[in-house]
Amino acid sequence: MSSKQRIVASTKVYSDECIYTWTIENYRLLKFKVGEKIESPKFGVGIDDKKYFQLLLYPGGETTEDEGYISLYLTPVIDSTKLPDKLVCKWTISAVNDETVVDRFTLHHDFATDNFNGYGCPRFYALKNIDKLISSQNTVTIQCELEIFKEFESSLKLDNINITDQINNKINLDSLFLCEEFSDIRIITSDGNDIPAHKAILATASPVFRAMFTHNMLENKENSVEITDTTKNTVIEMLRYIYTAEVIINKVDTTIELLEIADKYQIDNLKIKCEKILCFDLSSDNAIKILIAAHKYKTKYLEDETIKFLITNTELLSNSKKMKDIGDLDIIISLMQSIGKYQKNASCPVCHPENHS
Repeated sequence: MSSKQRIVASTKVYSDECIYTWTIENYRLLKFKVGEKIESPKFGVGIDDKKYFQLLLYPGGETTEDEGYISLYLTPVIDSTKLPDKLVCKWTISAVNDETVVDRFTLHHDFATDNFNGYGCPRFYALKNIDKLISSQNTVTIQCELEIFKEFESSLKLDNINITDQINNKINLDSLFLCEEFSDIRIITSDGNDIPAHKAILATASPVFRAMFTHNMLENKENSVEITDTTKNTVIEMLRYIYTAEVIINKVDTTIELLEIADKYQIDNLKIKCEKILCFDLSSDNAIKILIAAHKYKTKYLEDETIKFLITNTELLSNSKKMKDIGDLDIIISLMQSIGKYQKNASCPVCHPENHS
């Protein structure tokens, strides 16, 4: 029987975001000529590698062509000796009067394409409507929602379809799950119960079961397999996945037990499923426990994600009791290296300002 392998990949785009609000007080006192500007305080976006920006507002317009309008620009504040190859940004600028948006525009631009000059709207707001822009407190408020492209990462999706899933597309195995009919193997659990199963299905899902049933081993002779190092419920969840490609659990401890048995019987896609569940369930209460399990059962994706979680939740790192639970020196070294890398990236020098030209 031939089978087609289906592989699913994804690309995720990462970005830094911020919402910056700039309020200009006593706005009616301004008497600016065309070309004269007000610069906002600079603001930084991001954590690892901060990028700095300013808003530039021309109350009387930037050029004579824009006279009668307020001109408004966003400009990066960049050290001229450290110009990046790209600085792709998407931003929405809104004029807000007493929490009501009176005007708005959105732009998407790579500042590296124009020597990092300001980019925006030369005719942002008509001066004939200025009374709608200025608040009752004589202020003008500009809000900038800014998103900066950082990087993208491509990978195979964690839930690639395994051979069991392919069989499920052709034959409905759900009806055979925990079914006595046609069963030819019994799984003996720690409490003495036995669960019916089918050698061909187990062998398809696990190379460990396959070895048991194709060699002259005790399990093959007696048509039984003892799994006494975990609970009956965990064994049932393993079988549920093998037969139906589903997992129905809602406790972190049970998921870790399922990860352990998936590792033992080399059911790789079940390991990936457990990784996804544990990543979703990460919290301050269980992060250390999940990190230990991820390292023990060699699930690198889960280990990396848990370390990222711990780094961004520093109160856990200062909790001596929780840290003592780790015990494994390899985990501690990996965690410390990641923290050191994070701190190094966070200490980048502040850039020097450049004006819009």
